[in-house]
Amino acid sequence: MLLRFLTTRCDNSVPVSSLRRVAVFLLGVALLQACAAPPVNVAHGLKIEGLVIENQTEMWVSAARLLVPVTGAFVSCGNISPGTRCSTTFPETDYSGNPVEFTWSQAGRIHSTGEFVMQIPDDVDLDRPAAVMVVIAAPGSAGATIVQDPSAEP
Repeated sequence: MLLRFLTTRCDNSVPVSSLRRVAVFLLGVALLQACAAPPVNVAHGLKIEGLVIENQTEMWVSAARLLVPVTGAFVSCGNISPGTRCSTTFPETDYSGNPVEFTWSQAGRIHSTGEFVMQIPDDVDLDRPAAVMVVIAAPGSAGATIVQDPSAEP
């Protein structure tokens, strides 16, 4: 049916080659949309309401900050002594799956994880608020995950 439509002229005398170009263009757009990457993490209603930063090193950490570069939103802790945590809460926000970056200062050097995307763990209850937990394991080495009871994490 589509082929027959493309090989005949319309009542307004548009050349068949123009119709073919339009059809090829629309087909190309549809294929590009099909190849586009899906959203990184569809949140399904997951709310984030806090940040916990755990300093597992033997050195002080300062100026620790979790940033969402796309939005400019960030949350931070000032100073974290060795072997302790800093916790902060904020108004619940929808988890969007945008890349984040964690930066901190330690022993006079500024460290960064670079941008990364946090995956939603399988055991997270999407109907309960969660927090981001960052663990600084060594100078220059940190990772983050989403947790629902940060006080229970090791």
